[in-house]
Amino acid sequence: MTPKQETMLLEAKTVLRPPPMPLFPKLLEERHGPVIQENKPSHVGGKGVELDVTYEVCRARFVGSFEKLNDRTTTFECDGSNTTNSEVPGSSFMVDAKFILLERCTPTSNVSDSENDKADTVDISPAEFKKLVSDRADNEIKIASAANHTLFNDYSRRFVLGFTIEGVEMRFWHFSRSHIAVSPAFDYHQEPGLFVRFAIFMTFADRIDLGYDPTVTRIRDANNKIQYQFEVDGKFYLTESFIAESAANDIVTRATRVCSVREYDPIKGTFIGLNSVVLKDVWLFSDSEGEKKICDDIFSALKNLDDQLAAGTPLTELGLDDSPLVSLVEDAKPFFMDILQDVVVTFKRGDAQHCDVAPAPEPGYTPFSYFPGNKSRPAVLGKVPGSLRSQIGTNEIPPVVEESEEIPATPIGDHPERTHRRIIFAHHCTPLYEVSDYADYALAMVHLLEGLNYLRLAGYVHRDISPGNCLVFKDPSLGKLQLKISDLEYARVYGADSSNVVPLTGTPGFMAIEYQCREHQFLPFSSTNCVSSSATFRLRDAPKTKLGPPVATQNFANTPWFRFNYLHDVESALWLYCWLLLHRLPESISDRLSASQCNSIGRYARELFGITLVPNGMRSRFMGSFLGHGDTFGAVVRFLTSLYGQDEDYGLSLLRGLDNFQQLATYYMQVEASTQVSSDRSFKWADKEFHPSFYRQLQSVFYDVFIALQGSQLQATRICQVAPLKRVALAAAVSDEEEEEEEEEVRPSKRAKLQKSRPFASRSSAGSKH
Repeated sequence: MTPKQETMLLEAKTVLRPPPMPLFPKLLEERHGPVIQENKPSHVGGKGVELDVTYEVCRARFVGSFEKLNDRTTTFECDGSNTTNSEVPGSSFMVDAKFILLERCTPTSNVSDSENDKADTVDISPAEFKKLVSDRADNEIKIASAANHTLFNDYSRRFVLGFTIEGVEMRFWHFSRSHIAVSPAFDYHQEPGLFVRFAIFMTFADRIDLGYDPTVTRIRDANNKIQYQFEVDGKFYLTESFIAESAANDIVTRATRVCSVREYDPIKGTFIGLNSVVLKDVWLFSDSEGEKKICDDIFSALKNLDDQLAAGTPLTELGLDDSPLVSLVEDAKPFFMDILQDVVVTFKRGDAQHCDVAPAPEPGYTPFSYFPGNKSRPAVLGKVPGSLRSQIGTNEIPPVVEESEEIPATPIGDHPERTHRRIIFAHHCTPLYEVSDYADYALAMVHLLEGLNYLRLAGYVHRDISPGNCLVFKDPSLGKLQLKISDLEYARVYGADSSNVVPLTGTPGFMAIEYQCREHQFLPFSSTNCVSSSATFRLRDAPKTKLGPPVATQNFANTPWFRFNYLHDVESALWLYCWLLLHRLPESISDRLSASQCNSIGRYARELFGITLVPNGMRSRFMGSFLGHGDTFGAVVRFLTSLYGQDEDYGLSLLRGLDNFQQLATYYMQVEASTQVSSDRSFKWADKEFHPSFYRQLQSVFYDVFIALQGSQLQATRICQVAPLKRVALAAAVSDEEEEEEEEEVRPSKRAKLQKSRPFASRSSAGSKH
């Protein structure tokens, strides 16, 4: 073998073993996530020893008996005219060629033989062909789409392998939840051995090596529907229904799926017990602590406060304004999820247990991105339109509310390893965005603030308060409503950040504006760190110095770095209420909406809650209104009053909840006026600056709303489906003053748009990307 052949072989083998090498010029970063291009060969574990999985597979299969040539896992089909079967509408597709499992994942159904003869989406590894190298972009879109459909369609798929050919150039692909990888192109006429070895691997490798999860089994129930059997730490659970899964409709993502399940005996084929529980399947960054451990740590911190109370420590020293009813631990439990199990998915290979991980790229590889000119993106890249499993439209998150994710502040080439976890919850809950009774929503807001106060007492910040992470539980026997705070994966001890390179976390549409800016906006000095000048607050009576005492030699570069605090969780909670008012209206009002009013609602909703990682201009001006910078808050309130005022009995009572924004702004100024800089040059205010009385003030407003609406049976109806914005939204022209501010934002928005077209290698340092 020539040196060139050896080098090509090493490069090709990167896709044939875990962890896969990061490889590719990224095409679909904005749609699917980061992809990386290989620029040098590497070694396994840094020991300089190459692991040839193909050789190991072939040796194990062939040595001693030629009969083992029949012991194959897949067959290869080269026919681009057949559409795959799928139980999920939108996940069927055609590819030019495919490796198909001989032992199907899905039991044969009682449909026609022609349907059973078709390959299932879950059983294939795709391939795409083109005659010309110039058609490479089309191949990339199609194979990425096929992989995305496959991963979304099947709960048992961990990663997808495939290959593409353009002319005589071939590349191997690997799609996982951490990144997308592709090998360097090679001429398969000149180097046919590379493809032969890949084909042998795909034909004889076991199902685990092909990307299947041995702890998940597809089962066809009595109604001919596909259900999934999950193994969780020695117990088995079978799905009854699918609650949410749209977050898994991307490749590089947490891929959160939530199902209603019951414990199951796979040997007897019967359920164990009568109670259903909730299973959450998710891929988290490997350095994330489990949700159960974080929850246990929160209660441990509250138990420590209980012990101090018992020892006679004054309430005020512990951040309390009143004695607990039973104990802090017992009083806090109803506001958090009851987690029965929280485990890393593991499976056995030989005598060893392996954790299911999507490996990070090995060091030394940088991303490369490009955009295929003005070529329109095919419809196949669109969101899956619906799923029989999840009843999209009733149980799914509305378009404006997207899954939370951790957004690296480090260069985009750093793709952390993800670990596969499963969590079992005791209670079936309803996401806050599905609550239709206004009185229930107001009471849920009271509970949410109570839960955030318990987090404050425990010394934790949540960092991802959103409608999908605030769940409402109704005890069927008592009819009592209780809000529970969920998704604690990103919760951290306040002040525990070790540097200013901490990733943004959360749902962009509900982030506190200070957090999106990564800058404290209510400090008593001027600041210019935000993307848009109109999004930067300056106190009218601000001193001339930028920080601390008036020292002439002080430099703005020494400004301490931003740190997330308790008030940012509170602001996210208030945005939930504002979101309700713009996305739901009483039926008595929605029936009378004119087309113009509906358009105005949609405009406000998009511009306040558009999905954008740069500071949201309209939300910035909304909060800036309390500092004398325009009157966006007043404009929004006046618009909502024109709508809700049509319900003379209860409409205006709902708007009282917006008064809490004024209280929040006042408290921001109060806290940030007592500027404290920690030894690591970060802003960190003492816990004593965050008083329980502030939470009580906000709660009292929402409780008044609840009392006013209690018994009214005032129901919200979904209105004006609003598509999320993928860039900074320009503010609505609500006044002459606002129009002038809008003009000022055009240039920053254009910069953001231009920046988006550049390769990530060059723009990763300018900001973070979801």
